[in-house]
Amino acid sequence: MRLSIITPALLASAVSAARFILHIPSTQLVNPSTLLSTTHATLQSSGAPINAYLTRSNSFSFSNIPAGSYLATIHCRDFAFEPLRIDVTIEELVEGSGEKKEVVKAWQTFLGNEWDNKGELKGEGGNGLVVEVKPVGAKYFYQERSGFSPLSFLKNPMILMALFSMVLIFGMPYLMDNMDDETKAEFEEMQKKSPLTGGSANPAQSLQNFDLAGWMAGKTDQGSTPRSESPAPGGKKK
Repeated sequence: MRLSIITPALLASAVSAARFILHIPSTQLVNPSTLLSTTHATLQSSGAPINAYLTRSNSFSFSNIPAGSYLATIHCRDFAFEPLRIDVTIEELVEGSGEKKEVVKAWQTFLGNEWDNKGELKGEGGNGLVVEVKPVGAKYFYQERSGFSPLSFLKNPMILMALFSMVLIFGMPYLMDNMDDETKAEFEEMQKKSPLTGGSANPAQSLQNFDLAGWMAGKTDQGSTPRSESPAPGGKKK
């Protein structure tokens, strides 16, 4: 009699818990056999997290998981894995039969989004379901020092200005030689009218003797009379 009472209780406890496996397949990015032994997975819900460490079969085995919705996260030092949503439910085999089974469903989920925002279905089945989890990418903790490149000089604006000036200095004589007579005469006339050259044969000396303050005040080259004033016909200023 006592045995008949204990047996249904054991069956009920077995039905109310599920088991499943998260497996890491071999990819071009990572060989799961080379992962550190500290790599582990956690199932987290409202209570304390459930931990499972990496086995020799490159998988994480979870057993006796009660019904509920969980966030599955793989913690690895060298690689980042996509999180999963695991739902464990108890469903009847046939409606009204009283026989129940565990159903495990795994979806892709997105951190920071609504919990109901499910992604791709990764797996669905009963006890012993195997769900593959693939790495998203490698983790980099240090920034690699960039090597020397001659092209990096061209990113400096001062270097670009210096190169442009050298092109003007060495390229202007060739440009003048290729000009026709009419264009060359117009260019020389513009140089004569320029306040920086003043028609002098030595532009550097003219630039050194140039009176910038007087030119901004409106003085002409013939005298100190401002450009805003003009002498009266009788020799008197207005």
